Amino acid sequence: MVLAITLIMPMFLSQSTEQRAQATASLAQTMRLLEMNTSELEDEITRELQTNPALQQLDEIRCPECGRRLRALPCPSCLAKRQLESGDAPIVFLSPRLPNMRGAAEDSDDSPMAERVPQTETLAEHLLRQVACATNADEQRIAINILERLDDRGLLLDHPADIALSLRVSLESVERVLKLIQRCDPVGVATRDLRESLLVQVEVLSENGVTHPLVLQIISNYWEYLIKRNYVAIARGARASLAAAQEAALFIHHNLTPYPGRAWQDSGRGVTPLALSVFYEPDIVMSHNPRPGGPLLVEVFSGMSGTLRVDPEIRASLNLLSEDEKSNWANHIDRASLLTKCVQQRNNTMKRLAEIMTIEQKAFILGSDADLKPLTRATLAQRLELHESTISRAVANKCAALPNGRMVPLSMFFDRSLAVRDAVQTIIKSEQRTAPLSDTKIAEMLKPRGYKVARRTVAKYRQMLGILPASLRGREVFFS
Repeated sequence: MVLAITLIMPMFLSQSTEQRAQATASLAQTMRLLEMNTSELEDEITRELQTNPALQQLDEIRCPECGRRLRALPCPSCLAKRQLESGDAPIVFLSPRLPNMRGAAEDSDDSPMAERVPQTETLAEHLLRQVACATNADEQRIAINILERLDDRGLLLDHPADIALSLRVSLESVERVLKLIQRCDPVGVATRDLRESLLVQVEVLSENGVTHPLVLQIISNYWEYLIKRNYVAIARGARASLAAAQEAALFIHHNLTPYPGRAWQDSGRGVTPLALSVFYEPDIVMSHNPRPGGPLLVEVFSGMSGTLRVDPEIRASLNLLSEDEKSNWANHIDRASLLTKCVQQRNNTMKRLAEIMTIEQKAFILGSDADLKPLTRATLAQRLELHESTISRAVANKCAALPNGRMVPLSMFFDRSLAVRDAVQTIIKSEQRTAPLSDTKIAEMLKPRGYKVARRTVAKYRQMLGILPASLRGREVFFS
């Protein structure tokens, strides 16, 4: 008996060591893949397909839940089933990165979409990210040219016809791209002057249900009276009461931003040629349900089209090879098996992450930065029963497309400062012009809203928003 145990133990220990080594390799590979964005994962899979003959990519697409062969995801059967079961919870599904997802222009190596996201962001880059999803390669070139012409106020002094002539494109193309840029965040940039900027802002506000009956008329027809604060002349011309004219002026002061480009404190704007690398593809797309009142649809891209697997013929033929050949091919099979397994684990983690983030930050996804809930990676890790470092890897270098077309980094879902910054801006907009609020007073006013921040933090956020200190705000001339 003792002899038997003595003989068996080394074998058992050897198997145990081998299993631990495999588990460690699998975990390390999964973590490495998890840290990649969709484009990087796609590149990784492509490289392995080119170098590993045991790895096979089938053109067919199968539903990851029911296994049905499909033309495209999501699976209509599973989708219909989850529509009935999900209630208000989002419907999250994996989707292959189809080559024609947004147009054939992206297949080219020269496409800006193939580049990576830089670590820092200027106003121009911020705007380009927003128009990227609604433009093709030619329009992106127009957008770059427009944004390189902006002055430090965010104004475009060049006529669209001159831009069209210099790029040898149609005036209609330039005007379309220009309109897209003007309606991006911050609204009203790339306009010819302050008046046009305010008109664009009024238009966007009106579409969101925020309006005043006199504002559009005043800015359009009585601009000179407005900048001189001649409310009597405005009231007379608009056939309105003096109180109504003054109320409209207050609406303009509290809801519109003069020279929105000034909020961006970057020195390189309009000087350095704009890199194409600012364009990127989302890793997650959140969209409205085509069924009225249905839950949000969340598409998590898998980094590949079709199905990834170990070639069954190579696996079956392994025992027919010589020992030297068998060792070499076994290594290929192990690599292919590990990659397919880790890709699956990575995508499953991203799917679970997307579901929880959508549930927790639904108000932000459908609303504005002010609706962002305080959410930490630690909280999410606890919900998903994962390590916090895993969440950090899953979030890193990735972005999501919101239902309104806005693209945001996943890290923004954890940026607790956004709501505070929005509150600071709201407080300052509502202050009396003759008695601007100090940073200390703003910090005190934030406390009832649930934000306990120091005076220096308020000052930092105010500077990030491009807002002057109280001592200087009090000296500003209306819309100067």
